[in-house]
Amino acid sequence: MSEDHRQLITRHQLRGIRAGALVILATLHLGSALPGLLGGLDDYRHPWLPLAAYGLLTLVLAGSLALGLGGGRWPRGWVPSALTCTFAASVAATSQVPADQYFTGSAHWSAQTAGWFAVVLLAHRGPVASGTFIGCQLAVTVAQLLAAGVPSRAVGAGMALNAVSICCFQMTIAVGGKLLLDRSTALGEALWVQERVRTRIAVAAQIHSDQRRRYAELNATALPLLEGLADGSLDPREDRVRRACASEAARLRRLFAESDYSFDPLVHEMRACIDVAERNGATVQLAVRGAPLELPLRLRRALLDPVIPALAAARRTARVTVIRREDQVRVGVVVDGLRGRLPEPAASEVRVRTVHADGRLLVETMCRTHSSSSEIKPS
Repeated sequence: MSEDHRQLITRHQLRGIRAGALVILATLHLGSALPGLLGGLDDYRHPWLPLAAYGLLTLVLAGSLALGLGGGRWPRGWVPSALTCTFAASVAATSQVPADQYFTGSAHWSAQTAGWFAVVLLAHRGPVASGTFIGCQLAVTVAQLLAAGVPSRAVGAGMALNAVSICCFQMTIAVGGKLLLDRSTALGEALWVQERVRTRIAVAAQIHSDQRRRYAELNATALPLLEGLADGSLDPREDRVRRACASEAARLRRLFAESDYSFDPLVHEMRACIDVAERNGATVQLAVRGAPLELPLRLRRALLDPVIPALAAARRTARVTVIRREDQVRVGVVVDGLRGRLPEPAASEVRVRTVHADGRLLVETMCRTHSSSSEIKPS
């Protein structure tokens, strides 16, 4: 699982947390705060002030609904601006509440809703950030209460009980949201690790399959040759046997080169075959034209297999040419002297051309490519 998938899980979980907090906030704001505001207008010294505060909080709520339901990051500057407006609206609305109705009367509706804005806006930062805002808002409200008049012990106990219950409910949702986010992050990590394990298993299975396939190819070609050399049925002094050994050695080197990382796999595998011919005493020249192309392994093999016997049979010199164009790939080998006849090329996915002239032999393989679809077809 990629990093984007893990972020998607976290964003989906955050969207659910915000949606739940916004539902609670909208319900309290419209179902509890609004009736309390309208019912306590006669108790306010300046009714326009709590009305303006309620209107400002309504705008913050509407903006949070529009911007936060996607689960992504808040726009830059929105959270501090919204929290500042919430704090100012809470202070302004509380300043008009009668001293005996703090935290207990419906006129003090802002005490129930202000903290929920922090839960919504700071859900991604955890309960510490939300608790800090709620604590500051509670401290300022208590200061306003003491400035309006110290309540009696019984009234103060009721106010404290209501204030603690409101804050505890808000902090419970904030902590629960943090736990859910942590679990979604842990889930994303577990899925990512599981995907990595599956990928490693698939890669290991593919490598094992490739190795078995290579061993099967060697059993079909190299093993009979080795058995003949071991039991004496093949004489290593014969040119035919030497040529067969050189061909199998070139195929082995090519198979080993297939496992290497190279910017140009076709030329890299061709060089492995050339190295065997040079070890047999032939002088080989390599010419490469065109930019590297992404050829499938089976096509690289089909291009190189017919030219390997020619390289193995080269007596003195050989010239290898690799030409890549936008619509065509050619691999050709010209040798000026052979140690014997070449085997007939097997049917493959590329076209093979063999030309004898002036004591030289040309073996050329060719296939056409289509860059737009990355397909390769025999010419």
